[in-house]
Amino acid sequence: MKGEFNRSNSSKAIRVAQILLGAIAIVLSIAIIADPALGIGVLIFLLSVTIIVAGIERVVVGVHPHLTKSSRIGNIVLGAIAIGLGILVIVFPLLAALFLVTLLSVGLFFIGLARIIQGIRNKNISRWSRALLIGVGVLSLVLSFIVIAHPVSGIIILTIILAINLLIIGIESIVNGTSSRRDVVTSFSNNHKI
Repeated sequence: MKGEFNRSNSSKAIRVAQILLGAIAIVLSIAIIADPALGIGVLIFLLSVTIIVAGIERVVVGVHPHLTKSSRIGNIVLGAIAIGLGILVIVFPLLAALFLVTLLSVGLFFIGLARIIQGIRNKNISRWSRALLIGVGVLSLVLSFIVIAHPVSGIIILTIILAINLLIIGIESIVNGTSSRRDVVTSFSNNHKI
């Protein structure tokens, strides 16, 4: 009986967390869609913090005496480089944003090419699926060229795409949190029928 109570509380906590995190994701996505510069700033800040923390972790690992001398030196040097890159991202956020956008546009280009090739060559899927793959590939190529030609526009477009993705994730999280409640209640009542 106590185990059932704990499971019920645990599933309730998970549902509440899903709903709260979903609501936070929706609010953030709407704020980013309304002001794409906010999304760019948050992305750059998170990137710089992540790089700095990873660098500090490497330096800390390098200080421990259980590693060989070359491993310690390698970790400390790589950590110092990572910390330096993280600081550069903070100091030059526009340059970091342009670098990220360039990487994303190159990624979109290759994804687009792969989708088009898959749509043309894969004869085992329906014509509708092949047409959809080719369409998505062409759209990816067009977005890639827009981003390369107009990096600032590309930053805004990619930020809005990421915000829409975050909005969808938030909605999905809330739906999962509210629908799993019914599943848990149904499952619990079915298990305890006499």
